[in-house]
Formats: sequence, C-alpha cells, structure tokens
Amino acid sequence: MRRSRVLGAAALALATGIGALTAVPAAAGPAAADELTIAPLPHQEPSYGLVHAAGPKGVMLDRPGTGPGRSYWKSFADGREVPLADCPSGRYGRWMSLGDTVGCEYLDTPSTTAGPLTLHDQASGRTETLTAPAGRSWTTTFSPTQVLATEQDAEGRLVLHLIGREGEPRKDVTVTAPERIAAHSFRVRMADEKGALITYRSAAGQETLALLDYAGATLTPLALPEGATDPGNVDHSLGSRWVSLRKHGSATATLHSRTDLAVTRSVNTPAAYGYTHPVGDWLVTQDPYAKTDAVTAVPVGGGARRTLLARSDRNLKTGTDGSAYLAGGTDSSHWATHRITSGSDGAPVLTKVRDLPPNPADRMTLSLAQGRLIAGQQDPTRSLQGYTVPVSGTSPAKQTPDWSCSESEDQRLCLPYAELPGRTVPTGDGRIVSLSSKGGGACGGSLALCGVVLNVRETRPGGSVRQVALPGTDEMQPYLPESASGRYVLFTVTEKNNPRTVVADIDAGKVLDTRPSSAAALWGSVLWDRSEWHGVSGTDLRTGKVTQYQGFGTACRPDEIQAAGDWLYVLCPASAGGPAAFHLPSKKRIPLPFAPENDRVKLGDGYVVRQGGVGLEVYDLRSSTAVRAREIAQQVTRYAADWTVDRFGGRLAYTGPDETVHLVAAGAASPLAAIDQEVAATADFRQEKTWQARWWPSKPVSSWKLTVRNKTSGITTVVRTGTEARGLIAPAWDGKSPTGTYLFSGEYEWTLTARPADGQGAELSTSGTVSVTRPPAGVRPPARP
Repeated sequence: MRRSRVLGAAALALATGIGALTAVPAAAGPAAADELTIAPLPHQEPSYGLVHAAGPKGVMLDRPGTGPGRSYWKSFADGREVPLADCPSGRYGRWMSLGDTVGCEYLDTPSTTAGPLTLHDQASGRTETLTAPAGRSWTTTFSPTQVLATEQDAEGRLVLHLIGREGEPRKDVTVTAPERIAAHSFRVRMADEKGALITYRSAAGQETLALLDYAGATLTPLALPEGATDPGNVDHSLGSRWVSLRKHGSATATLHSRTDLAVTRSVNTPAAYGYTHPVGDWLVTQDPYAKTDAVTAVPVGGGARRTLLARSDRNLKTGTDGSAYLAGGTDSSHWATHRITSGSDGAPVLTKVRDLPPNPADRMTLSLAQGRLIAGQQDPTRSLQGYTVPVSGTSPAKQTPDWSCSESEDQRLCLPYAELPGRTVPTGDGRIVSLSSKGGGACGGSLALCGVVLNVRETRPGGSVRQVALPGTDEMQPYLPESASGRYVLFTVTEKNNPRTVVADIDAGKVLDTRPSSAAALWGSVLWDRSEWHGVSGTDLRTGKVTQYQGFGTACRPDEIQAAGDWLYVLCPASAGGPAAFHLPSKKRIPLPFAPENDRVKLGDGYVVRQGGVGLEVYDLRSSTAVRAREIAQQVTRYAADWTVDRFGGRLAYTGPDETVHLVAAGAASPLAAIDQEVAATADFRQEKTWQARWWPSKPVSSWKLTVRNKTSGITTVVRTGTEARGLIAPAWDGKSPTGTYLFSGEYEWTLTARPADGQGAELSTSGTVSVTRPPAGVRPPARP
C-alpha cells in the first residue's frame, strides 16, 4: 500500500495544518564523480562553540563532529592545537580538566581508597602522577601546585586537605574551616588557580557558600546577597580580584575582594538575570533573555558601561586566570569564540580564540522537476528554497536560490515536513501545489475540515499564489497530493470515512469525472491506471477516453504504478511476477532484480532508483534489461525526503550528511515530446487581443519556434520564438506578422518546433490548425501561385 493510503491521526493533522513531526537527520557516503552539488545556506542560528576549560596558556575546545580526537587544547602563544591527553582512568575512575591540565584518577575496581591521579599539562606535555596519602580521597579540583582532597571520619564528616604536587614542599596541608562538612552536602561549584567556591550544609542545617583560599589553606563562608536564602539562588563567579555574587532576579551584584573578603562593592547590572563575571576591576555581564544577548562591562568602582559584544551565545565560561570566554559576533557567518581579559589600561578587551563557521541549514525535503530543485529546510524557520539546475554541459549549479518562501509567509505551500514530503508537489511547469480544506462542509465533527482547496504557487521571484476551491468536494477531507503533471494533480482524500483518489484540473478548477484506483499515476494529460484486463490503460484526461494499453504478460493487479517519459514502473505482488518496468514504444517488459517493496522505488526516464540497505541503487533500463549502473553509498531514512528523481530529465538528487544536495546523472531521457497541449481552434482578433496556446514538453528545451502557414497562399510566417523553456511553452500571439501587420483571415496550420536542452534525441515538431479572423479593413490574401 502506498504511503498516502495510511490515513492516521498524525497524517490528518499535517494535512489540515495541525501539529508537527520531527525530521530525522540524513547521512551519506562519498560523492559521485559526475555530479552537481548545491551547498546548504548558512544556518541563521550561529554555531555553538563550547569551551571545556581554559588556563593562562590555552583553552580546551571541541572540533565539529563526533568520535575520538574531537577535543583539543589550543595555545594562546603560538596557536598550536594538541589533542587532549587520553589517559585511561579505568572502569570506575574519573576524567577531569581544569585550566591547562587534564587529570585522570585510575580505578579498575570499586574502591573506597583513592587511586593514582595522573595530571597532564597540555602546554608543556609534562605528566605527573600522585598517590593519595592514606585516608585521603581526590576531588576533581586542583591548582598548579596542589590537589584538593577530602578525609572522612566515622560520622560522615569531611576535613579538607591540599596535597602538594611536584615542586610544592607542603605535601599535606589541612584546610582551616569553621566546621567539619557533611560528606553528602559537599560540592565544588567552581575553581581557578587561587581557590574554589564550595557549598555545603552546616551543622545548623544551613546551606553555606564558602571560598577556599589555596595560599592560606582557609575556608571562609560568604554572606549571601540580601534576600537570598540559598546558594542555589545566587549567580556566582571567581575573578582574579573579585568574587561576584548576585541573587536571581536582582539587578545588583555584590563583589568581595579576594585579598580581603570584608571589602565589598555593589554594582548595578543591566538585567536581573544572566551571567556576571569580574575581569580585573570590571564586571562583565550577559543577559541571556535579551533580544541580542549583548555582553557589557562596567567598572567595579563606578563609571560608564561599555558594550563588548552586540550579540553572543548563552554560555559564558571562566578561565582559571580570571578571563572569560564566550561566542559572539554580528551574525551566523561572522561568529567566533572570544576571550575577555584586562587590557593595558585595566579595561576588558576581546581576543578572538577561533572562528566558528556557520552550521548548514537543515535540509528536510527534496523535489526535482524539469531541472528545478526545491529543497525544504529549517534554520530555524521552515521554508522552501528553489534552484534552477543546468540541464547539460559542465556549468556548475548556482549556489544561491532563485526564490524562497517561508512558513511565516504561507504555511499552506511553504511548510516542509520531512515525514510527509509529498505535502507540496511540483507540477513540472514551474508551479507547486498543496491541499487544504475549505474549513466548512458537511463532513461532521467539531472542526468540519471538509471541501478541497488547491493551493498553487508559481516558483519564481514574486510568483503569484492562488487558491482554487474545487466544487463538489464538500464531502471530501483532503489528505496528500500523489503527483502532479502540468495542469493536472492526482491526490487522495477521505470521503464518508473511506479513502479515495481524485484527479483535478488545476487551471479549470474542477474535479474530473474519473475515479482512479489507489495505484494510478499521472504523466502529462494521461492517467495510467489498472485495466479491466491484466495490464494498465492510459486515459486521455482531455477527452476522458482510453487511448493506450500496456499488457503485463502475467496476471497482476498492480499495487503501484509510476510513469515517466516512455516508461512505466508497475509493482505487482511477488506471486504475479514482482516489480517490473515497461517500455511503452516497444511494449517490452523488464523484470527488476529485487523483491516487491512499497515506497522504496522511484521511476526516472529510462532508469529506476531503489532505496536499498546501504544506499541508492540505479538500474539503467535502456538495454531492455535492468542493469545496475551505479551505487550511491547514501544512508537514506526517509522516502522522497532524503532523495528524489527528476521524471522530466535524467538526474536524481540526494542530500549528504553535510546537508549538501548532490545531483547525479542517471541516463539520457526519452526523445522530446509534448505530453499535453491546450490550443484554441479559432483566433478572432476582432474580439480578442491574443491567441493563447500552451504546450507541456516532456523535458527542458533550449529554444522553440511557432509558425503559422496560410493554407490558401502557402506562406509560412514565424510568429513567436523563445529560448529556454522548462515544462511549459505558452506564447501569446496577437495575430500579427513580425513586421506588425495583421495576417489575413483564413485557415492556418500552426507548427511548434523545439530543441531538447540535453541534446538527446530529435527536435519536437507538433502541428494543428487554427481559423484566424483579422480585424476589419483587411483584403483577401493572394491566391496560391
């Protein structure tokens, strides 16, 4: 059963504009050699640049992607990038980092005894290993000279110790504290080279915030800001000279001098929430709730505020030397990780640590028709982006879209869904179509979402959008378009709680008097469907008559039919011969070498693409045998979202893991043909200004010419010419010759000729007759000599 036959609640919600589904990211293999590529647009949201730790000599960062070797240390002095030390910590050990140093405690089995602690200096490459004295346990906090450890007594109370590293003569210093600390409440909040902020529950049951000073080996409780009753409601930060405390919801920060905690300053901040961090004698603030996330700084002693960054991300990190780190810039294409330090005049200055190139916008859907690619994306607003792809030659694909539309502009047509990629379909003649409801009708239910409306958009800059309400559909609830070709669209609805397939004329705004099966397919003005016999028949939608038939050579009632050019794809049950392709001119059946699979195969013009277990398999059909022409190691997870084919050309498209669209040649298309036409039989220029005619070519044309030949005189006149046309040739003739005079009244034979843009096959030549009546004051044409 085809995907649109499953009418679940989620699908109905999407069809009516209610609810949303989540896209699954795609992955891909190596690119093909003969492809065109279209890189994604930069994501409007800047890249996220996490700083793990920072010291006076460098910073620990991550590269994009996943896997080993992603994390590294970067030197401030010379820009060296060194992978972070990978010291094994054992199954029950711990990995830690602080400043320029990585530490690992090795424990292979559960133990209450501390294991060896290895400290690796990323700047020098020097490594040292410490063994904890008896009864001591390592914390994750250390300085260039000491490591913080704990000693627990029988009552579960802790005594803090500073264990000397190499070069430090004091090997075990007991920290002077106001009391022993309950082990379960001890927590290191942040640390730098001089000390650490620690919280614990006092013997009186009070949550306490205290500053540990390494040099003095003292732990001193800090008074919380006015109105704060718990350290968890206080923003805190360690600068090189000041400790900053601010109650959540307060616009005033209290600063304590690190040389004398009794010395305090009050500093007003621009907002009541966010981050504060002292850099030298300035307080840096960031408001994550502001529109721009601006970063500002104000002198601790009072003075004018300065703006350091107009826009930043919401993750301020502090270094062990008192510096601050965050990402910011002007937009996603001009974004970087910055370091904030004290300048020569004491004021904070910015230094760029690394550029952060923009992430790609997330591709959600793909469609391709007549060399027009439409990519649905999210960045974070969902939108459609339209590109015109070269049909032949070696010209690269244009990287900027020709047009775009976003969900904020029109949710009916410009809102892609990765799980329902057929929500909007291309017609092949430069338009896209979606379905919506009239919002009323007699279907019943509280929403009454019945009656079908066709939403039609011209895919060009400034293209018009119109809604076509289909009469006679008040009992129908729209679901999804199955396919579109020119002026016709095939779609599914529910009618009286039963699924139904419908064909409508987009331009005439009416449902056609035919009832297709769930397997039907459109190609131009022909509707291919199950025949009364074991085969398929083609109905000319202009007349309603069956004009073509293709037998199967086996008993089969097809579950799925696809049509492209001179080819059909038919999915029969395995018992009836399985999937096969048919070449209509030769009536040949070509078995396909895979089991029947719903929604995993697409027919192109002369080829079939199958979504297999390892990627995409392309089978060339032109030798009357299905030959596997190429394999694309592309892990696709969504039918018609990660990949698609151009039924009106020779390319397939897929999205790679970096969101780049790859367009790969899959073979030459069938000879150029007119798959539909609408030509008036009369042209009375006494009453009308122009004679309208439309032809829908089967693939792009590079040039075309329209001539008329007077049947009486035999004189042929070129009345219109054109260059490239994709999917539609629609000249408007005013009845005049190229010199500006009206042609004589009479019977004329019109002829349209067109050259295929891909250079494959003969020119198109099609003709018919038109009766011309010129305005008064004409004379009879000369007789044929």
